[in-house]
Amino acid sequence: MAASLALSVDRSSDVPVGAQLAAQLRDAVRGGTLAPGDLLPSVRALAGQAGVNVNTARAVYHRLENEGIVRSEQGRGTFVLTRGNEAAVRRQLHEEIAALESRLVYRSTLGADSPDRRSPGGRLLSTAELTAVRNALDERLRELDAERAELKLRIARLREADAQQPDGARASSPSRPAARVRWVGG
Repeated sequence: MAASLALSVDRSSDVPVGAQLAAQLRDAVRGGTLAPGDLLPSVRALAGQAGVNVNTARAVYHRLENEGIVRSEQGRGTFVLTRGNEAAVRRQLHEEIAALESRLVYRSTLGADSPDRRSPGGRLLSTAELTAVRNALDERLRELDAERAELKLRIARLREADAQQPDGARASSPSRPAARVRWVGG
């Protein structure tokens, strides 16, 4: 977490305090004080540290997010994004992961083998980690597709075997819709 930031605003300046604060955070990212993936102070902590209103701090984070410098995640915090074209790659990976997770939830039952979507610790996943998550989800979907194909094949074989049985045997089969079930006992 970026707790060692020395942020302050000059209230006598003609530059609005929000613009001053945003410029200081931009400079910290460009200068390497804040590294990609670093967790920034909460909105309230930023406001207290810089001596500004909470709404000003929120507006600063929103401005920096629109510029592609930080990313806010509900319930997790605000993180420094990676530089350059990697932000677009990360966005694409997030979209692909969301789509794969949706397909996986649709196709599999929720249980022990469902992926854990939480990232380790209070940090953003790196592009390599996001790629690994996407690849793992994609592999799991391939496995489910293979299992589904195998089940379809088994069902087709069972239907084929059922169709080859004599009529009397098929009529007493409890798997048939018109089968009669006889209860014995009390």
